[in-house]
Amino acid sequence: MDALNIELDFTDVSAAGGLGTLPAGLHDGTIVEFKHFPDTNRLYAYILTQGVRHRESFGLGNVSSLPFLKAFLLSAGVPEGKLDNKGKVPFHKLGGRTVYFQYTPAQTDNAGKRVDGSYARYIFYSKQQWEQMAAYSNASASDVVIETPTNGSSNGASAAPANGGGAPVKDSGNAEDGGDDFDFLLDDE
Repeated sequence: MDALNIELDFTDVSAAGGLGTLPAGLHDGTIVEFKHFPDTNRLYAYILTQGVRHRESFGLGNVSSLPFLKAFLLSAGVPEGKLDNKGKVPFHKLGGRTVYFQYTPAQTDNAGKRVDGSYARYIFYSKQQWEQMAAYSNASASDVVIETPTNGSSNGASAAPANGGGAPVKDSGNAEDGGDDFDFLLDDE
């Protein structure tokens, strides 16, 4: 083969690569990189989860997007006190950090193509909150005991208090005896 040298400029060009889709559920992932697009003021956060590269997108000019970005930053371990006011966030220092999230994939049609208007959904959590959720995510029906409420009847069985323990929850009565504080919800007759 003849020598072939072509001058190319790869400045600010990343190698092409696909993005993957995760199964729905709780995941953690490592922040790989960020890309900021000044023309749209959009920030992409690329995350690697069990070998799958995926991304979350944040509209930096959209005040409705900022709570989601803040949750992402808190999940990555940024102290909340650093996010109370206006300031510069050094995103480049977050590379290699772990984030914890609940993932819901976009809806797809029968051919596996994403349905227009449907997007993957991320909900980011602190590590502690994520660990609590993960501890219960593998619970099965046999792990849950459902007790039938007694509604004041005394048949020898006792239902667990609905308030998580302690004193039993007091029955506030019903609409017939006038003891219901929610009469305002009834339709006027």
